[in-house]
Amino acid sequence: MTRDHTVTDQEPWWITNYRGSGPLQRYSHHNLTKTRRTIDFYIRHLGLEPGLTILDLCCAFGRHTRELTQRGFLRAIGVDLSPDMLAHATSSDSVAGQRARFVRADVRALPFGNASADAALMLRSFGFFDTSREDLGVLEEIARVLRPGAFLGMDHFPPHSATTKVGTRVLKGPAATTTVHTTWDPAASRLNSHMSTRYDDGRVDPFRSSSRLYTPEDLGVMLTEAGFTVQGQFGGYDGSPISEDSARCVVIARRV
Repeated sequence: MTRDHTVTDQEPWWITNYRGSGPLQRYSHHNLTKTRRTIDFYIRHLGLEPGLTILDLCCAFGRHTRELTQRGFLRAIGVDLSPDMLAHATSSDSVAGQRARFVRADVRALPFGNASADAALMLRSFGFFDTSREDLGVLEEIARVLRPGAFLGMDHFPPHSATTKVGTRVLKGPAATTTVHTTWDPAASRLNSHMSTRYDDGRVDPFRSSSRLYTPEDLGVMLTEAGFTVQGQFGGYDGSPISEDSARCVVIARRV
């Protein structure tokens, strides 16, 4: 029996987890309605207009990149490190007849010139690295490629009773069932998960993840250090204000 990937100690989880066809089967629950609502929000709050160069960082399957392109944002560029995710994004793009652009790159070393982009999105992909200094480096790299005055949109889960809930849960998708055992390390502010996915064809994949959850205040401090000013923080894409009860932190930041 073959597997899409094998978890090893030599490679970080954010590489091993996004190999093969497994991620598509695990995360295929994202629907077009959610994607459109997200893009509606950022078009409004980032002032996006066709003709701008927009980077969709850590784009995975490229659903937000494709939605932007379909709306006439022909200079939107999806960026991801996983060749398998980008292969799917390109394949889906071809089937849909769109002309979305995708680039394989590490978010810590973007292949774009200084001040060459007009806006950037980084959705639910922050806090993956081992140290907060590395996370800050990601924000600094994004700041490097954005022109002064350009906007960054982020979607991050802060420490909250809903996001740090420990225990075991089962997630059932149309083509896979994933069992997730989650622990919370308050000292490191890290959410650690050990997971096992059983696919319809009988394959079983073990994998893990570990991400640091930042409070809205700490994330704001990091953005300031990286060269941004926070223009707004929201509790969701409905535009609700951020509060201590918010299990989500949507951030609009402006490059100084």
